[in-house]
Amino acid sequence: MTESLEVIALISGGKDSFFSLLHCIQNGHKIVALGNVHPAADTQSMERGSNQASESEDDEHDLNSFMYQTVGHTVVPLYQQALGIPLYRQPIVGSAIQTGMSYGGSDVGPGKIDVSTLGPTGKEEPSKSEEEDETESLVPLLRRIMADHPGANALSTGAILSTYQRTRIESVAIRLGLIPLAYLWQYPTLPPGTQSSLLEDMEAVGLDARIVKVASGGLDESVLWGNVANKQVMLRIKRSMKRFGTYGDGAVLGEGGEFETLVIDGPPGLFQGRVEVQDKDTRIIREGGGSSWLQICDAKVIMKDSVEDMKPRCRIPDLLEPRFHSIFDSLPAESKTTASPTPDNPKHSLLQSSNKQKAMFALHSTTQNTILHWTVIAGGNPTNRAIADEAGILIEEIKQRLQQSFLKPTDITSTVIILRSMQDFASVNKIYGALFTNPNPPARVTIACGDLLPKDVNIIIHLKLHNSTPSSPDRKALHVQSRSYWAPANIGPYSQAISIPLPLADNQDSHVWTVSVAGQIPLIPHTMSLPDSENSAEIPNPGGFDEKNFKLQAALSLQHLWRIGKEMNIQWWTSAVAYLPSSTPEALLEKVAIVSRAWELVHLKELKGDESEEEETRDLWEERHYAGMEVRGARKVEKMLPDWEVVECDSRKWGTVPPFWVVEVEELPRGSAVEWHAQLGVAGGPVKLYSCSSEDGWSVYQCSFGGTLQSVIVLAYSEDFPALGRRLEDALQFLGVDLETGDLVHASYLDISIKGEWDAHSFGGKIPCRSVWSSTGQRLAAVLILDVF
Repeated sequence: MTESLEVIALISGGKDSFFSLLHCIQNGHKIVALGNVHPAADTQSMERGSNQASESEDDEHDLNSFMYQTVGHTVVPLYQQALGIPLYRQPIVGSAIQTGMSYGGSDVGPGKIDVSTLGPTGKEEPSKSEEEDETESLVPLLRRIMADHPGANALSTGAILSTYQRTRIESVAIRLGLIPLAYLWQYPTLPPGTQSSLLEDMEAVGLDARIVKVASGGLDESVLWGNVANKQVMLRIKRSMKRFGTYGDGAVLGEGGEFETLVIDGPPGLFQGRVEVQDKDTRIIREGGGSSWLQICDAKVIMKDSVEDMKPRCRIPDLLEPRFHSIFDSLPAESKTTASPTPDNPKHSLLQSSNKQKAMFALHSTTQNTILHWTVIAGGNPTNRAIADEAGILIEEIKQRLQQSFLKPTDITSTVIILRSMQDFASVNKIYGALFTNPNPPARVTIACGDLLPKDVNIIIHLKLHNSTPSSPDRKALHVQSRSYWAPANIGPYSQAISIPLPLADNQDSHVWTVSVAGQIPLIPHTMSLPDSENSAEIPNPGGFDEKNFKLQAALSLQHLWRIGKEMNIQWWTSAVAYLPSSTPEALLEKVAIVSRAWELVHLKELKGDESEEEETRDLWEERHYAGMEVRGARKVEKMLPDWEVVECDSRKWGTVPPFWVVEVEELPRGSAVEWHAQLGVAGGPVKLYSCSSEDGWSVYQCSFGGTLQSVIVLAYSEDFPALGRRLEDALQFLGVDLETGDLVHASYLDISIKGEWDAHSFGGKIPCRSVWSSTGQRLAAVLILDVF
């Protein structure tokens, strides 16, 4: 059973905040209070809800705020009576001081507000600046609500595509100890994946949201007071945005300020009364530039004669979108593969090389110091040292290294944390998180390796850092901390993804970006829980695991990776690994077959369907006003991953699938059955691929992009350690590298059941594994990743 939260619902009067509120109820949560911020005029008369809107026309004005919808704000007090839920209001103070996409609060960083130290105004005193960002107006509002409703533990917002709005709500919520809920986040990209699906779902539940402002060349004042959750109005908006909007920018939903709405009624399970506004009590305010809005001079609530005592039913998007549902259905029923000490069959290689004497590029020829790789480990630890102490030592060492290298924690782009036990995760997480006081911490992978770690070592941290130049563009980040239907929220000090620009090559006009993505486990996004037998219809399996549940977890976590990748404009993955927790040999081999097949399927080229649009009802208004005019504006341009247009390779006889392997460790976070980790995403291509497989038991895969080269060395399994050493020497020689150049190897997955494997070489990024497997189910001794920037 999903936990029931006590939610403070932020409402602006617009459709999105109310529909998000409905989804909170749909997910079993209780709305304890409504919260609203408004223009500072006539503060006292709007401090709490009343049964009638203000009669003063001067009270109604629009701030055109970066953050808040304010048009129609004089009607908001009526919602307390219409819904029967307490309403709290707060005047907006300040303006948009921090205008970037990320937000860290005014005068304080994330996590710096102690609610117990807040004064009666709801902010830390004394103030360190003369003017605060308008976002901080939420703090005193929420502080008052939390004082009256001490059980409140969540905050709802209607953010759909606005990173600007979402990150600010999240910043305030996290600082006050509230769980941010944004059930509409990325809603248009979810099945059925249309911009208008949100409006259609609003119509289905009976939401009545009237357009009260237009600010787009595609819409004029004739559409004011139209119900946006009405088919004819929807059709008109869609056609207008085709001319003046950009596909996927949310223009059909008013996400760019094209229009704003005011909810006057909704499903009876929520609305005990409806807001009534008569024509004589409105007037149109024209602001120029095609912008106009409807001023509401008077409104009242008409209570309904009878209200159904039932919860409104909203459509919850399918857990798996069609592409990944098809992958789930196509995963093998059982594995016929058995462990083999032989190397991969060459026909299964990514590409086949006609020249086995020379790699695509020599690794030592283009080295630049823009990317750094560090490993921190506390050696010689006494066995009784607490994990918190050990973690503290490592964090202090990281701080010292940063200082000595003239770098900052914000230069860290990704980390891999290896624990002895996942039970230590909470203690380590708190200490690790203290290193990052700015928004958008690095992407992160966390695994537990148990006794595979060296004796008296309980934690190892691998870090990747970006040593940027003054001319480099700022890094980009995806850091979603709200629960939604899209992908799991970040519940710790890590981001979903960090993107950094590579230096411009001589023949480049624009930067190629590399994207580090956090490890993805199969949490159901809107519940933040793992799929259980009810989700997967458990099928007993002789291998000792719930086969169908594992397939669902594999497909779901892979979908998370893909959604993050597409949001970050990734066109190609350089390579990937799937972590599996320790299990029986029979079950392990079946899991290897399942995740390997999923990786293969997700890279199959999809057949293009019929792209013709459905026939729509004739719009006489459109024909009259736009007759003879050129139809311009948005065309459907879908983000593709993989994007075959940017890929160049020797041959596609066997298709192109980035190198992939599976490793067996001890535990994964939350008891997950699988964790996907793509090594690197490439945005801005092109990408060149090359591979070579040797009959001597080693393979090399190379991916070139933006003047950068990543090489993957795969060594077939052998208990003959000297033979493994020779294979590694041959592969490195093929790449033009000798064993003394160990700093080029930044990640190494080692089967430490092979005696001497862990201590043999000094290269970095070591991850101890119980076993390592190729995508064809053959056992491997090691996989090494080498980068040149």
